Amino acid sequence: MTKRLTAQDWIDFALTTLAREGFDALKADVLARKLGVSRGSFYWHFSNLGTFHAQVIEHWRQTATEAIICDLERYESGEERLEALLRHIGHGGALEVRMRTWADNNAEAARALRGIDRRRREYMERMLAEAGIPPPLATTRAQLLYWIYLGAALSRSKPTGQQLDLIITELKQIGLARQRSRSFAVVEDSHQR
Repeated sequence: MTKRLTAQDWIDFALTTLAREGFDALKADVLARKLGVSRGSFYWHFSNLGTFHAQVIEHWRQTATEAIICDLERYESGEERLEALLRHIGHGGALEVRMRTWADNNAEAARALRGIDRRRREYMERMLAEAGIPPPLATTRAQLLYWIYLGAALSRSKPTGQQLDLIITELKQIGLARQRSRSFAVVEDSHQR
């Protein structure tokens, strides 16, 4: 007897398929064929493809954002949380890139991704502020670190060992340096006038 697929089985398989093949493969008949089951199994769990897609995106949000944030909260200081977060850079890069490509072609995916990006940046900003970085500077540095995260997702090379440690040390300096860069002070001064 074949194991009956759960809704979570479909969602997990969809994320694996998305990472390998892209969003065009996220169709009931394509996924059912790959799983060796009928489309009826799909429609037993999901009323339509849009509902399924929304659940796939939500599961990705939970695992690629909320679960990481929850894990980071176990660290005492903002500095410890930042280091742990920086060690996540580049993990899940293929899925991150495919999700962004999907968002370029689907309004619902784009809306969800904007919310995910905002949540991640706001968390990073809060983490930096808790580490003593003034709010305007924390906002700027959070954006810079987030762009680095996204760039790492695009990269085919994944540093390890000593190289990774050196990168993390430099990124922590960017995020946590108490002294403002001269250009930031000039820009902030011009905004206060």
